[in-house]
Amino acid sequence: MAPELLFVYGSLRAGASAHRLLEGCSRDADGALSGCSLEQHRGYLMLCPGVGQVSGEVYQVVAERWPALDAWEEAPEVYARVHRQLDDGRWVWVYQRPG
Repeated sequence: MAPELLFVYGSLRAGASAHRLLEGCSRDADGALSGCSLEQHRGYLMLCPGVGQVSGEVYQVVAERWPALDAWEEAPEVYARVHRQLDDGRWVWVYQRPG
């Protein structure tokens, strides 16, 4: 199965606390997501619906990596993993506020 794209904006970014979960994943071109904003949730950033634009990194993630990423993000209870379209047209998975 081909890797799927993941858009990251907080603890999974290069140099951040959880980036080790993406070790070995290829980095794609960075991107931006409109119609959203970031807020603090329990000390971490959370993507929420809004009027702004959020910039982030994009990674190619293979199927066997998703369980560890979902566990880190406490999906679907704390964050929801949803499919969204970046401003440049690419479809990515992103962890954001549920609902």
